[in-house]
Amino acid sequence: MMKSSGIISANRDDSLFGLLASYKANSTYVRVIVHEDEQRIEVQITDNPKNWKNEWDSKDKKHRVLRRLEIGVNSLSIKYIAPEHLLKSMGPFFGFKLPADSAAVADQLHETGIYCITSDLKYKFRVLQGVRKLINLKPHKKYELLEKSIVMDQDKSDDRTV
Repeated sequence: MMKSSGIISANRDDSLFGLLASYKANSTYVRVIVHEDEQRIEVQITDNPKNWKNEWDSKDKKHRVLRRLEIGVNSLSIKYIAPEHLLKSMGPFFGFKLPADSAAVADQLHETGIYCITSDLKYKFRVLQGVRKLINLKPHKKYELLEKSIVMDQDKSDDRTV
């Protein structure tokens, strides 16, 4: 009998959750803040909720953080995906259907660890709908976003000509 030269792992998991398991350390946390006096709504996204402490102390106290029940979600985090993956694969507004002239983006992921989308309060329904859609991503869609993000990274680092 001949022995095979390759080693086959019996623990290899090709299921969708098995593929996502290598990204288990990645998480994205979402916070929605309403500024009633300024008539604006703000979505903050980070990979570590500890980053919000610095932001919270420096801003004025005239705002209200929406709870998960007010938003309509079970949790305020997205497993397996880092904020950078969402940004690369979904764009600067993360798929929120907001007019470009009424929304502003503050990308401070590398400095403070927080990515912020600010819009007029009249678009509150659209913002909350976008947050619900983002948090309730199906595992298949999460894997597609990860693949897209990885391919974009490879395209940037590959300097060969075809």
